[in-house]
Amino acid sequence: MNEYTGIADYYDLLMTSGYYNYEQIANAIKTLISRNQKIIEIGVGTGLVLAKLSELIDSQCSLAGMDHTPEMLDIAKKRLGDRVNLFKADILSMSIAEKFDVAISNGGLCAFVDKGSSCDYYTHLIDNESNLQALQNISNCLNNGGLFIINVQGVHDNYDKHLPGGIIYSQEIVESTTQQDCIEKTFYFKKDDRILAQQRLIYRIFQGEMIEKLFNQAGFKLEGKDKSGQLIIYSKK
Repeated sequence: MNEYTGIADYYDLLMTSGYYNYEQIANAIKTLISRNQKIIEIGVGTGLVLAKLSELIDSQCSLAGMDHTPEMLDIAKKRLGDRVNLFKADILSMSIAEKFDVAISNGGLCAFVDKGSSCDYYTHLIDNESNLQALQNISNCLNNGGLFIINVQGVHDNYDKHLPGGIIYSQEIVESTTQQDCIEKTFYFKKDDRILAQQRLIYRIFQGEMIEKLFNQAGFKLEGKDKSGQLIIYSKK
């Protein structure tokens, strides 16, 4: 499982500088949520999705977020205060007595990547067994018929972005030479040609029938894309 230890502040700077449009994402999620529902984000990061979502949904809804990187949760707690129940957990060993109506992943655990004619499933977990276990754990924390909402991202490409304070973010994407069906994403935060922080992530990629098989084994049924095309929705069988 990829971790973001030691780079949380730089990560948050990047994410608040237009890397994603969190308002659009939250508005799309809002259309799938009913009154009095309980929502959990898997891989809440620094809390940006739930911060926007909490402003939009009915006040009777309850929000929770889990992550396994303490530094990310520290920033999320400062951002969200008492509006969201945040806790540290490992998706592979997570066991939550509480049941939710909606689970969300905005890339914290997984995302779909739009390839035009189809979408590939990208996940921070490498092997088949771990991916199945993670999805089963999410299914176990949902009520029957509960939704698992996963965002749809653009293709991962090499990319540079100027951030406040003279910091430059760069990411490089290559096919993994050590892991099958994986890409490696290395990103850097630089200033004056000095590397301030860097991280290498490995994403496992599932395609076509492998996606359907994985989610079906975990107890999910594909419902399709939302109207905005930003989300793919599964329901617990």
